Amino acid sequence: MSEEYAVLSELPVTCSQIDNCAFSFWYEKFKKHVPKSRVIKPLPEQFIQYLEQDGIKLPMSSTELSTYTDDVARTEDNEYSDWEGDEDTATEYEPGIEPLNDFPELHNQIKEIIVELGPVTPKLNWSAPKDATWILPNNTTKCNEVNEIYLLLNASNYIVHDLNHAYDECIDKKEGFSTPEYELVLRQWFAINPALEFRVFVKDGKVAAVSQRDLNYYDYLDKLTDTFKDLIDEFVEDEMVPQFPDKSFVTDLYIPRPFNRVFLIDINPFSRKTDPLLFTWNEIININAQPDRDYELRLITENNIGRFASKEHSQNHVPKDVVDASLDPERIRELSQKWSELLLQQEKESSDEEK
Repeated sequence: MSEEYAVLSELPVTCSQIDNCAFSFWYEKFKKHVPKSRVIKPLPEQFIQYLEQDGIKLPMSSTELSTYTDDVARTEDNEYSDWEGDEDTATEYEPGIEPLNDFPELHNQIKEIIVELGPVTPKLNWSAPKDATWILPNNTTKCNEVNEIYLLLNASNYIVHDLNHAYDECIDKKEGFSTPEYELVLRQWFAINPALEFRVFVKDGKVAAVSQRDLNYYDYLDKLTDTFKDLIDEFVEDEMVPQFPDKSFVTDLYIPRPFNRVFLIDINPFSRKTDPLLFTWNEIININAQPDRDYELRLITENNIGRFASKEHSQNHVPKDVVDASLDPERIRELSQKWSELLLQQEKESSDEEK
């Protein structure tokens, strides 16, 4: 008996599809379904360079209180003899880009928006720095002050992708392609129940498949499948398809209790660069999205919980000691000293075992 194999289908993406998924392009169309947000654009070139430079440099000001600079401010004039003892190996200090000096208007604008909206969560044109939550004490993208925004954006690989690789797979990208106008989005923070967020794959104007967004098992979701599908169908068919220019796209929707409305969280290109989560892209491409076809809303089941269960972006997490050290020169020295002591101890133990 021969087995049939699906041919790996091409899935071309164009520059216009990427442009259409930028937050500012679709926000006004769906504003009443999106958490309150503010868009800052264009961004000063110094801010883009700040995000691309090595290390994280927070603004130092005696007039601005911040959880993240108080310790450094108290010790910044200290002399570290261990660092300054070897003149032959000393290198000239490069100050880099600093918010208060290089983009003070943007810095103050961000502060004003936080005063207006309260805590916010940041993103650039396409991506939020969800992979960098390890750098904040609350382990979320909730920002109560401007320095938390700088920390998240500087520590995120997703932000690097937005700045340098957003159009890499576009079939119509030509030599001399000009970079887009970057934007900083500050969305009013609200706590999302991860169990109730769904990734919806829309193909040729019809819902082709829906995946649970958070890859953990929730025993109550299965009983609500019909409710979720009804709300998703209505929202996509009545709100999104008539207004969004691409007939194939991927959208993240949030359906909170009491399940009587839908929030639009994000729109992504119908492209392999978008995570298919519980599906494969070949599955999605080969689905015939017909009007009378009932699509699958795929959930984590009790049987496959071990395969998927994990904390999102956990591969990006680092020990808290390393995070603390990245913000304070004194802690860098202490961490380095502790690490050296551990290595010496390990070498001593290995030497004793060989005797």
